[in-house]
Amino acid sequence: MGARPYFGPMLRYLLILFLLAPALFARDVTVSGVATEESTLARLQAQVEPAFEHVEQKTGLADDGPLRLVVVGGASSFGELAARDGVGMHAESVLGYAIPAERRIVLNLSGIRDRQLEPIGVLRHEIAHLVMGSSLRLARPLWFEEGVAQYVESMALNELIEAQGANPWIEFSSLADLDQALREEARSGAAYGEAREVIRLIVSRHGEQKFFKFLQLLERGEGPFETAFEQATGEGMAAFEAAWLEDREARAGRRVAGFFGSNLWWILLGLTALLIPLAFVLIRMRGKSQLDHWEETERLYPGDPSWSYSDDEPQGYTPEDPDAWKKR
Repeated sequence: MGARPYFGPMLRYLLILFLLAPALFARDVTVSGVATEESTLARLQAQVEPAFEHVEQKTGLADDGPLRLVVVGGASSFGELAARDGVGMHAESVLGYAIPAERRIVLNLSGIRDRQLEPIGVLRHEIAHLVMGSSLRLARPLWFEEGVAQYVESMALNELIEAQGANPWIEFSSLADLDQALREEARSGAAYGEAREVIRLIVSRHGEQKFFKFLQLLERGEGPFETAFEQATGEGMAAFEAAWLEDREARAGRRVAGFFGSNLWWILLGLTALLIPLAFVLIRMRGKSQLDHWEETERLYPGDPSWSYSDDEPQGYTPEDPDAWKKR
C-alpha cells in the first residue's frame, strides 16, 4: 500500500491565506455622507472598485491607494465644504472635486440630481482626476486633464442629457483657448464636452496603445508634455492641433445636418403652422387691394355717369344705345 500524502500546517496556512486574500488586499475605502441616504452611500461604495478598474481600462494607469469619499446631499453644505477645501469655482456649477494629496473625493449629489445625471459617471470622472493627480509627474494642460476625466466618465446617459442640455456651439481658436474656456463660467459647459472630443480624437487618430504610452511617459516624468506627446504618437502637437480644428469644423457641419434631420417633421409642422395664417392674411390683403382698385376705377370712370340721367342733358340715352340722343 502506498503512502498517503501529508498535508502539513504550511498547506493549511496557504489555503487560509488564499481564502482571505481578497479581504487582506482590498482597497481601504471610507464613505461618509452629509444629508445623504444610506442606500445612496451603499450604492456608490459598491461602485468604487469597478470605477478604479474602469479608469485603468481606459487609461492604462493602475492605482491601489485608499479613498475617502464624501457625498454631500445639499447644495449649501457642498458650497461650504468646497470653500473650506479651497475649491475656487462656483459651487452650484461643480459636481465634484478630487484632492489627490489627501486621497479624497467630494461629490455634489444635489447638483448631480439637478442635472439628472448618473452619479456613477461623476464618480468615475473624479476618480480619474485622483489617479492622474497621484500618478502623473509632468505638468499637463487643463484641457488634457479634464478631457481624460470626461473620456473616462463615458456614461451614455450622461452624454445624452448633456447633448439635450442645449450647450451652445462655441468656437475655440486653439487648444490654449479651449484651456482658458474651461476656467470661464460662460464657456465651461461647451469646453468640457470639447475637451472629451480632443481625447477621443487622440485615441481614434493614434490608437489606444499609443495613448497609454503617452500617459506612461507622463507617469515616468519624461517630458515636457509636447515632447512626450510627439514621442508617443509620432505627431507634433501643432499638427495635431490643426487636425483637431479641422475635425471640429466637420463636426459643426454634422451637428447642423443632424439637427435638421432629427427635427425635420417638427420644422415642416412649424412652417405649415406659419404658412396657413400667412396665406389667409395675404388673401385678405389681396381682396382689399382688389376692392380698393375697383373703387378707384369707379371714381375715375363711373359705370353710371350722372349726366346719363340729368334733366338738363339731351334725352333718349339708353344703355343699349348710348348715342340715341344724337338721332333725334
